[in-house]
Order: sequence, then structure tokens, then C-alpha cells
Amino acid sequence: MKKILIVAMILVTFGIIAKELNFTEIKEAYTKSYEYETLEKYDYAIKSLNKVQKNYADEYTINYRLGWLHYLHGKYSNALEYLGKALVVNSYSVEALNTKNLVHIAQKEWQKSEELSAKIIEIDYYNVSANYWYSYSLKMQKKYDLAIKIDRKMLVIFPTSAIFLQELAENLNLNNKSEESYLIFSGLLILDPTNQSAIAFFENLEKKD
Repeated sequence: MKKILIVAMILVTFGIIAKELNFTEIKEAYTKSYEYETLEKYDYAIKSLNKVQKNYADEYTINYRLGWLHYLHGKYSNALEYLGKALVVNSYSVEALNTKNLVHIAQKEWQKSEELSAKIIEIDYYNVSANYWYSYSLKMQKKYDLAIKIDRKMLVIFPTSAIFLQELAENLNLNNKSEESYLIFSGLLILDPTNQSAIAFFENLEKKD
């Protein structure tokens, strides 16, 4: 019974129950799309899904997939269009919201990224991607105090996370808290000896001396 329910859920996700569909054609279209994505041939990856999109234009999976591919291809308005359609179907989809956030980041829309990151965190409090981009977008707007709070929150549950240690050290340094920043960058170099942000920090210190 459980297997039947799981299969039914998958079929609903792909829009297979409500409409007639050649499952093999759908599978082949997605397979080709993934292959072209691996080769970074995003135009072909998108074209591979044309028939699926025409027949299942209102389904979540195809719209999310096309949103992702258009983002990778740098077609940001198209990406937002398809992601918007996916979010109409499932407004709580963290994966779609995170991808939409990547579009804002790519366009350096820091305020929009801040707002969207906060929305995602309301759904998934410790979501790594959302918290990272929240901190980053705050940093880019010189809102260092709040960015530092986000970094500290995440380091409670990910104490050795290089990305949040780096963000915390950078935000502290930009907020004129150089002593604590020095300590965190020092620890970061132990965990990540090739970390470019930490290396640049100490190189700048040497130049000042």
C-alpha cells in the first residue's frame, strides 16, 4: 500500500495522473535535458523539454526545471517567469525560492535577495543557502550588524562551516571589529588553508606593517 501511495505522489508531481502521457517520452526528454546541462549546452537542454512544457505547462516540475535552466543560461527574465509558475503550484517550495534568489544575486539585486532570503528562512529557519545569501546581501548593503547575527546563528549548528566563518570574519572586519576578525580568519586558515578571503586579509595586514 505504501509503495502505491509513493508512486501516486510521484505521478501527481509530474502531472501524469491527470493527463494522458507517454511516460517513456517524458523520461527521454528529461534525460536529454540533464545530459545537455552537464555539457553546459543550455539551449539544447531547454529545447529537449519543449514537448513536455507544451503538454504540462501548469505543472510544477517542468516549470522549476526550465526556471533552473534559464538561470544557468543567463536568461534571467525567463527564469523568473518559469519559477513564478512553479511557485503558483507550490508557494512553499524552498528549492524554487532559492533558485529565484540566485537570479537576484546574479543581477546584484541585494534588497530583493535580502527580502526573499528572509521569506525562505521563515519556512526553513536553518536553510544553508538562504542564510548564506541573507548574510551576503546584507553585507553588500553595509548592514553588518544583522549579517553578523545571521553568521553567528548558523555557526552554532555548523561550527566549522568555512562559508559562514568567512562571512562572519568579513562582516566583522568591515564593521571595524578587526581583533575578532583576525582570530576567525586565523581559525579559517586552519580549516581551509587556501581560503582566498583569509589570505587576502593577512596580506593586507603585512602591507600595513
